[in-house]
Amino acid sequence: MTRKEAGFTLIEIAIVVVIIGLLLGGILTAHEMIRGARMHGLANQGSAVKAAILGFSDRFHALPGDSPNASANLPGLANLADRCAGAAGKRGPGNGDGNNRIGGPPELAEDPHSGCKRADELAFAWRHLSAAGFLAGSFDGKGEGVDEAEFNCRASTCPTNPYNGGMLLFFNHQQFTNDFEDPRDDGATNQLSSGRNIPVEVIAELDRKIDDGDPAAGSFRIADFFVAGRGAAGMTRINACANDVNTTTNIVSWNIGGKNPDCGGIFLF
Repeated sequence: MTRKEAGFTLIEIAIVVVIIGLLLGGILTAHEMIRGARMHGLANQGSAVKAAILGFSDRFHALPGDSPNASANLPGLANLADRCAGAAGKRGPGNGDGNNRIGGPPELAEDPHSGCKRADELAFAWRHLSAAGFLAGSFDGKGEGVDEAEFNCRASTCPTNPYNGGMLLFFNHQQFTNDFEDPRDDGATNQLSSGRNIPVEVIAELDRKIDDGDPAAGSFRIADFFVAGRGAAGMTRINACANDVNTTTNIVSWNIGGKNPDCGGIFLF
């Protein structure tokens, strides 16, 4: 007797191939949808925070975190640090010094004139915005939660981006500017960081969506922290978040090919 070997027909194999293709297509589509949702979330966060700052400034004639009258105008600040004398010598828990700089000079941990600690004002900023009702969330206002050295902030102190990177609101010159622009553009301003842990392809798409796509120009830029040879210790040119055009580190495009999963930018306002 002869035994017939059973096997798959061409039709069965074709059906399996089609099913596998549909599964892979669904996975890729879902991944793109998640990435798109996170990018939109980042854009919406930036817009919401900027609108909150404008609303706060209009109502209280001061910046969040820097307001010298916060203890008198906002509820629930009694447990915050009380060490900012301010221009008028006013003291109170949760008060900033009123010098129109969130955190004061970026190179100083403490302002010698007002006694304000930089980390305190950076933490107060989010507490002020939420206490005034301009921003959803509960933030502790504790300077210990701010880690500028790592471009990060605890979730208990600052809002986080969709990739769990803590956002910072500060007076700084973190925005990168290339040498082809007016060098005054690289001066310190009050600005908002996007937080870190953002894949380079997502942050590049965000820049194209809300600005000009140039990481060194416009209202959204790469942060110095993520440029090789700047603030990111150990970061090489291979995995930097933006491409160099020459040896003077003028950057002209996001480094999509580097596939860096840890990038961050600056919203200027």
